[in-house]
Amino acid sequence: MLKKIQKHSHARFEELGYPSKKLENWKFSSSKHLKKYDSSNSGKNISIDHCGDEYTLCFVNGQITLESLNKFIYKDDMNILDIDELNDETTCSTSSNFEKEALFHLGLSTIKSGKYFEFKQGSKFDTPIQILNFYSKKTEALRISSFNIFKLNDGNNISIVEKDVNEGSGSFNLSLNKFICADDTILNHSILYDDNTESNYLGYNYYELGRNVLLNIDSMNINSTFNKNFIEIDLNKEGSEVKINILNLARNQQHLDNNILMNHNAEHCISFQNVRNILDDQATCVFNGKVVVADGAQKTDSNQSNKNLLLSRNATAHSNPQLEIYADDVKCGHGSTTGALDKDSIFYLRARGIKESDANNILVKAFAKEILQEFVSDDIRNLSENNLSHWIDG
Repeated sequence: MLKKIQKHSHARFEELGYPSKKLENWKFSSSKHLKKYDSSNSGKNISIDHCGDEYTLCFVNGQITLESLNKFIYKDDMNILDIDELNDETTCSTSSNFEKEALFHLGLSTIKSGKYFEFKQGSKFDTPIQILNFYSKKTEALRISSFNIFKLNDGNNISIVEKDVNEGSGSFNLSLNKFICADDTILNHSILYDDNTESNYLGYNYYELGRNVLLNIDSMNINSTFNKNFIEIDLNKEGSEVKINILNLARNQQHLDNNILMNHNAEHCISFQNVRNILDDQATCVFNGKVVVADGAQKTDSNQSNKNLLLSRNATAHSNPQLEIYADDVKCGHGSTTGALDKDSIFYLRARGIKESDANNILVKAFAKEILQEFVSDDIRNLSENNLSHWIDG
């Protein structure tokens, strides 16, 4: 199965080539600097002593380590296979939109292996699963690709916390994930990015939702040279709800890009996107969010919110919220604001004896915490608030 998929993806990448700025999804994000990275995934001879406890699945340069898999506490509640063992082609397929993405095919065609994780019916875990993506780059210009599939069955209540750890040289980390959520499931997916190796991250995350599914996606980016994340969600049956909360912090010349596509294919579904960016120096960000309400998807309730706080005159924010509606009984809205710190608020704080720098920090924290308080996990919220304080303090 995997070889067949990779053969197709190799042909598609050869046909499409690296994306140019003529494409809507790459209008404000250049891919030129990614061309220098070659594919040399290697996870051999790397110690995982620091890769976490029995709740952690550790991936080294895109490949899962057997040591972490063997001691994983939930392994008896899951079926774990190599993707190459799957016979159902629909399980491996993603969206028609990713089919148009050249770098999605580049990643798929160059993975060494991938894993399929299926949770047994009714499984509910009190402690979140931690996925640790460890990148060890002893040579320069590595492109590291990974592809994993997670399937939730009826009654599952699963929380996943995903973190990246980068060591060595900068690299191009190309991450592909598919999440299949059957009827009456809950998935909480938290993603934390913090990298100081000047690596480039490109993610394609696809979520396929059944009936009465609750999906929460919480993400915080504190330090990324180049971070572009595609999120696509198909709400295929009625009664499902999706909440996305993303906080991005960037300074220097860092570039962050969130590309979100919400497909309301069934009636009586709810979705909410809340993306906030705080930019300093010459940092740039992109929000490209789209909601498509299909014909017949009545009683849809969807909202998009993108707010950008610029701490420097040289920082740049691009915002493009979109609605595409083919049903007539819906409630949809979107909004976007970009601006600097409010001068009246700074004056108010300074009039009460607070230094200007401290007044600025108070307002930045208040802007960020409005979204952090929406994070589902208390642990992730507290960790994110600590990261926020460290970033503000430089």
